[in-house]
Amino acid sequence: MKVKAVIAVSLSLFALVGTFLPMGASAQNLLSGQTLMLTANQTHHGEGTVTAIDNKGKRIKLKHGPIKSIGWMGMNMFFEVEERDFLDEVEVGDRVDFEFIETRDKRYVITDIEVQ
Repeated sequence: MKVKAVIAVSLSLFALVGTFLPMGASAQNLLSGQTLMLTANQTHHGEGTVTAIDNKGKRIKLKHGPIKSIGWMGMNMFFEVEERDFLDEVEVGDRVDFEFIETRDKRYVITDIEVQ
C-alpha cells in the first residue's frame, strides 16, 4: 500500500512540475540553460593595445595576447563595450588591461578597461 502511495505522489509531482515548464522544455534542458548562462557570465581578463575605436558601433579593437580562460591565442579583434564612457578613457596606441564576458549569443563585451 505504501509503494502505491509513493508512486502516486511521485507522479503527481512530475505532473505538477510539468505544468510550470515552458512547452517543449524538460528539466534537463532547463538545467543546461542555467549552466550556459553561468558560463556566459564568466569574466575573462586580457592585456593588449588599442588599435581602433568605433564610437558609432560602441566598440574597441584590441590587439591582445593569449587569453587562457577562453582558450584564445593572441589576435586583433573588436570588442563591444558595456559603457560608452570606456571609449573616452582610451586612445589608439594605449596599452590596456581589460575584462570581458562572452554573451550567450557569442558577443564579447568589455566590462572594465584600464590604461596601463
